[in-house]
Amino acid sequence: MPSQMETTCGSLLHELQIIWDEVGESDAERDRMLLELEQECMEVYRRKVDQANKCRAQLRQAIADAEAELAAICSAMGERPVHIRQSDQSTGSLKAELRTILPEIEEMRKRKSDRKNQFIEVLEEIQRIKHEIYRSGGYVSSNMAVDETDLSLRKLEELDRELQALQKEKTERLKQVLEHLNYLYSCCSVLGLDFKQNCLRDFTPSLGESDELKRQALSRKEILEKVEKWMTACQEESWLEEDDNRYNAGRGASSHSERD
Repeated sequence: MPSQMETTCGSLLHELQIIWDEVGESDAERDRMLLELEQECMEVYRRKVDQANKCRAQLRQAIADAEAELAAICSAMGERPVHIRQSDQSTGSLKAELRTILPEIEEMRKRKSDRKNQFIEVLEEIQRIKHEIYRSGGYVSSNMAVDETDLSLRKLEELDRELQALQKEKTERLKQVLEHLNYLYSCCSVLGLDFKQNCLRDFTPSLGESDELKRQALSRKEILEKVEKWMTACQEESWLEEDDNRYNAGRGASSHSERD
C-alpha cells in the first residue's frame, strides 16, 4: 500500500515538474508550491490521525462503561464479574472486544430484570398481607420501590422468610377468627338467635391493624361474655320455672286433700 501511494505521488510530482518546465516557473516559486503541498498533506494526515484518536477514545470509553455496568449488575446480584480484562493481556482489537462484551451486558440486563420482578412479586405479597393484618397504610400493587443495589439471592431468601412468617401469622389469625365464629354460631343456636343477623352484621373479612385488632378482640370478648351471661340467665330462668311448677303442683295437691 505505501509503495503504491509513493508511486502515485511520484508520478503526479513528475507531471507537475513537466508543467512547471513548460510554464517556466522559477526554482523559488517551485519550492514555495512544493512546501505548500507538503503542508496541505500534513494537515490532511493530522485530521485523519485526530479522527482515529477520537474513535479509539470512544471505543475505550464504551468498553470501560460496559465493564462498569457489568460489574455493577454482578455486584447487585451478588455474583462474580462475568467479564474480567487484564490490562497487560492482549485481547485483540477494541472493536472485537466491544463486540464480545455487548452480548454479556444484554444477558446480565435480562437476568437483572427477571430478578427484580421476583423481588417485586415478593414485596407486593408482603405488603398485601401486612395490609390485611395490620392495616398499615394504603395497599398499592404497582410502582413497588425496589433497592436495585441489592438483588442478591441472599436478600431474596430473607424476603421469602419474611413472607412465610406473615403467611403463617395470617393463617393463625384466620383460624382464631373461625374458632370465635364457630363458638358464636353454636351459642346462637342454643339461644335461638339468627347468627347472620346478630353476629355477622358488623363483621368484616379484614384482620385489621394492630390497634383496631385490639379493639375487635375486646369487642369479641364482650360479646362472648354477654352470650355466656345470656346462657346462664336462660338456665336460671328455666330452673325457676321448674321450681315454680313443682311448687304450684304441690299446692294444688294440698288443696284437694283439704276439700276431701
